[in-house]
Parts: sequence; structure tokens; C-alpha cells
Amino acid sequence: MSEEKIDTIIYKGLGFPIRLINVPMRKAYGDWVLNIDFDRLQIAALLMLAKQGTRLSGREITFIRHYFDMTTGEFGALLGVTHVAVLKWELEERVMNVNTEIFLRSYILNRLNVTDKEFRKIYRSYDPKTISKQPAESASLLEIEADKIAC
Repeated sequence: MSEEKIDTIIYKGLGFPIRLINVPMRKAYGDWVLNIDFDRLQIAALLMLAKQGTRLSGREITFIRHYFDMTTGEFGALLGVTHVAVLKWELEERVMNVNTEIFLRSYILNRLNVTDKEFRKIYRSYDPKTISKQPAESASLLEIEADKIAC
């Protein structure tokens, strides 16, 4: 089986673009395909979303909700809002309250079972004023070292 690496790929399979760096590829049935663990890719993306200094986009919120296998109603109940509010966030008709977003990020970290030390470090980096001033569209692409999630 042939293998090679590609420097960078923009991957959109999670619903929003992610820049994969040093991407391992393999040939399967004559085509080159990503040789990564997609479960680990989703976890890496969730962790990066929890850490990012910009607002979550509607597509990122949708990804988070789908990853945790929640309906809009269940997701809304978790965050103390209606399913209609969730739909408006996902469609980017409304912006999630910054404190709700920080709670959601903390929820992600808890569900990913990050260490207490890492949780505290990330939580302390949250600045509601800074996050609220950074619209989701200003966010740069998430970058993931694909070597770390290779099969």
C-alpha cells in the first residue's frame, strides 16, 4: 500500500473548514484518501473550538450539538434556552450570549475529560469582553496537525 504526506488540506467534512497540516494519505482502490482517525479529528476539533478566542459560528454550534447527539430541544435545555434560539444560532440569525458560550465551552471540556489542570488553564483564558468582540467570521481556520490523528 502506497503512502505519502500532503503539506496542507482544507477539510470541510465537519461542516466548517479545518486546515489539516502534514496530512498522511494512502492509496485505496486507486484513489488517494486521508489516512486519519476521524473520531480523533472530531475530538481535536472540539478541543480547539473550546479554546478559540473568537465566537462560535453557527456551523460550529451545529457540529457541537451533533457530536453530542442532541436535538435542538435537548441542546437548548442544556443551555437554558428554547430550541428556537438554538436554530437561530445555527442559522446565524442571532448570536449566542457570551456567558452561554463560555458555559458551552466548559461543557465541551468536561465531556472530553480534560485534566483538571488543563480545564482550569483554558477556563482562565476565557475573557468575555475579548470573545464578544471577536465575531465568528473573523476567526482563522482551525489548524490540526494530522500526524497526531493518523491511523
